[in-house]
Amino acid sequence: MALEEDTSGDESESEVNFTFEELQIAYENLFKEYESICLNNKSLKKNAISMSKELETLKSENSKYVNEIESLKDKNSFYMNEIEILNVSSKLSIDSMEENEKLKIEIEALKKSFYAFSNSSAKLDNLLGLQRCVFDKAGLGYEQMKNVKHFNNFFVKKVEPKIVCNYCGRLGNISTSCIFINNLC
Repeated sequence: MALEEDTSGDESESEVNFTFEELQIAYENLFKEYESICLNNKSLKKNAISMSKELETLKSENSKYVNEIESLKDKNSFYMNEIEILNVSSKLSIDSMEENEKLKIEIEALKKSFYAFSNSSAKLDNLLGLQRCVFDKAGLGYEQMKNVKHFNNFFVKKVEPKIVCNYCGRLGNISTSCIFINNLC
């Protein structure tokens, strides 16, 4: 076993045999590579810092745009409600115009029937007028005549008002005593 260990040690020594110059050149190459990586890291850090600053500005701009979008959504919903109201209003306007046209047609028909009725009523009044008493004004805004007396009150004498004395109670001529006592009593 001891011999086997020795042989394995010899093989490992032959593999590791480097000269000092080769090690120094490898070290310098590694150091240069390390410095270039550090420079790259510094530039990457600067880029990362500038990117984070840009990210913050973009976040603030994004929040502004989000607020604008929300306000535009609110305006849009307001305008949609206004449009809906205008649509309902125009529909009601159209409906009222159609109803107005129907009412005009109905009014014209009623005018024609009223005209026919009033002509028939005038003809009926003419026929009845021939049979009616001169003093009967029924149908002209007066009530029917009750107890019509024709020509009885035509020549009625005018009745003069009578003077009554409050003191003595006499009618007609007032005595001079009443005049002096109470100034016509």
